[in-house]
Amino acid sequence: MYSAPELVAQVGPFGGADLVQQRGTLAELAQICQTWGAAIAALHTTAVHGPSAPLAVRPWVINPEHRSASMRTVSPGSVYSAVLRTYESSCELRVAAREVDERWTELHWIHGNLTATNVLVEHQPALQISFIDPEAVGIGDPAWDLAAAVDMIAWLSPRWRTTPQPLVDYLILGYRRAGGPGRLYPAIQAVRALATAVWVADSPYESSGKAHVEGQLEFWLDRARMYAARVGCLMAVA
Repeated sequence: MYSAPELVAQVGPFGGADLVQQRGTLAELAQICQTWGAAIAALHTTAVHGPSAPLAVRPWVINPEHRSASMRTVSPGSVYSAVLRTYESSCELRVAAREVDERWTELHWIHGNLTATNVLVEHQPALQISFIDPEAVGIGDPAWDLAAAVDMIAWLSPRWRTTPQPLVDYLILGYRRAGGPGRLYPAIQAVRALATAVWVADSPYESSGKAHVEGQLEFWLDRARMYAARVGCLMAVA
């Protein structure tokens, strides 16, 4: 058996409100994002003790045939079906998925499900970020968590009434300063955008009507296609 007290300190219910509920000036939101980046790095650099640590499950997009039973039984008109059709009809997205599969590492602890509702913010006595829902935590590729965080900023920015790029820059700054090992690349961001499309469409915060959900879905599918078109480039576009 393995023991990971440092991991429990990073992933656990500490109170506070999730990212969706945060509001503030650009400077205040930037501070949250920088602290968030440092918290992700702290998780990714937590020591792995022994070979018995659990492996994180690879994203379903990498191996669609291994998707869960609930995904296989959804109706043809569901959001998941629309995402899967987009994946299956795009050679570039399939190439991106293969690249992620080939580059996936199993060296660091990752959260695996780093959505905005799983990130809690405490402001008192000092700004602190913690994570909940440790079910997907395991040893995996830290770039997956980093790509998820970038997607969450893109999703949150209209609610925060700001543009995403400055906040992404602060997130990456906090992550790098804290020694985070993950590096973004277009293929993993394309695969993450497909996963985010499913999450966004199922989010209780996206309940303002079918047209809105369909618009959100198309935004994330376009984002996935944009990143997939950049596979092979040296730099990703956050």
